[in-house]
Amino acid sequence: MYMRFILCAFHLTILAVSASPLSLAGQAQWPLYGSRSGQSASEVRQRLTRQSEDICRAGSSQWTGTVPIGEDRDMFFCGSLEDQYLCSWLTGKGYFESRADPETAPLIIWLNGGPGASSLLGAFHEIGPCTVTKDGNDTVRNDRSWTNFANMLFIDQPIGVGFSEPFPQNTSVWPSNLIESGIDFDKFLDIFLDELFPALKKGPVHFAGESYGGQYLPVYASITRRRFTSIILVDALVSFAANTLGTYEHLCINRWGNTTENRLPINATACAIMETTYPICDKFGSLCDATYDPEVCFTAVEKCAPIGDFLAALVQSGEFDPYDDRLTCEDPPICGHMGMEEVELYLNSSNVKSALGFPSSFDYKVVNFDFNVKWMAGGQAFVPKTRELIDILDNKHTPILVLNGQNDIAVNTEGVLHVYDNLQWSGQAKFRTKELEPWYYKSLDGNVVTGGLVKSNGNLTVVAIDNAGHMSPHDQPVGVGQVLQQWIAGGYRPR
Repeated sequence: MYMRFILCAFHLTILAVSASPLSLAGQAQWPLYGSRSGQSASEVRQRLTRQSEDICRAGSSQWTGTVPIGEDRDMFFCGSLEDQYLCSWLTGKGYFESRADPETAPLIIWLNGGPGASSLLGAFHEIGPCTVTKDGNDTVRNDRSWTNFANMLFIDQPIGVGFSEPFPQNTSVWPSNLIESGIDFDKFLDIFLDELFPALKKGPVHFAGESYGGQYLPVYASITRRRFTSIILVDALVSFAANTLGTYEHLCINRWGNTTENRLPINATACAIMETTYPICDKFGSLCDATYDPEVCFTAVEKCAPIGDFLAALVQSGEFDPYDDRLTCEDPPICGHMGMEEVELYLNSSNVKSALGFPSSFDYKVVNFDFNVKWMAGGQAFVPKTRELIDILDNKHTPILVLNGQNDIAVNTEGVLHVYDNLQWSGQAKFRTKELEPWYYKSLDGNVVTGGLVKSNGNLTVVAIDNAGHMSPHDQPVGVGQVLQQWIAGGYRPR
């Protein structure tokens, strides 16, 4: 049951490792996974098509086009009239110009998770400049979009996801692990930032991702030669074992008194059963962290299974929405819905696909379940990404901001703090021993309100967000937006 639950719980995220930190032993993969088409940037620019607000009521110019980077590996992009700030898509991604001074605004690159989830869910439901209406027939302006203070680039990746699915489908070109998809991602940035729109790389470039993005971002940021201005991890899964330990704590121990008034009671018998599994899960999770061995990590998942089984039973009974413990699966929206149906309906409309250059027969999916099953079937999917995070902090000296909804069970704050308290980087001692403090933001009516809890040391900051589930920027757009705006302006710190 636990394996079935994992597939269900993490493919909805608006989400290959050896014993050493991501050795690129397969350098011969470059011709296969990053081959160039031979087209020049000028030839690509001749294929631009200006889009109207009919596609996304963003309040800024939008352009679309295609950049072939290999057989069945087209990258689709859109941008502004001046070709400086572009709506870019990896065969279905979007870059949206900032509403405020785009020439000086930073760039935020956004990835959803899954694995297999389209980043257009983030663009059209969560933080993008427009939101799909509930009937799935139109969009409305999102006044709380991150485009208020940043240029946004949404990428459908890996190949096989969203509009990055070859047409007709060709599963042989799907990458089979994070190293291969990371090479694709790096080559996309080469073309986009170096050849096509070099003006963008002159300013800050932040790299953000959600849920299974906790697997994508550490790997991609670690293997690329470029250094991002910061890494932003949103309800992001880094370690399955730590997350399972956090599941017990979330359900049975209200450690920080977070605002979960609607949390259903968990009886003492159920918690006692989970407690017997806790030390075994912790032991094998530690072995997984120490070895980075896929078989050991898969064993850790099996040893942690009783805790996951219990949560799965609660979800199946309708008692809990794993993405927001304030909801049950019987409440509207349907458990784990998160805007998926209306976004998929809208992007499959004939006028949108026509405008983006896709045939009406193309079947856009918010989540490619076949891709999800393929990736989760391999033991490498359960290897944590702690070594890569250490590399990012200590070798690349890149700041990391972690945002997590206090009402998220699927990627719970308790498990997130397990990861970062035990992360063996140079600033571990001070970070681990610091107490969580309240953080504050200004509400729309001008009042200063408590947003949740935070702790920070050096380049690592973890922010827990009250009254927010798995899509914390969607649930608390004002508070999270203010934290983000302060972060990209020079680094958010508790106050």
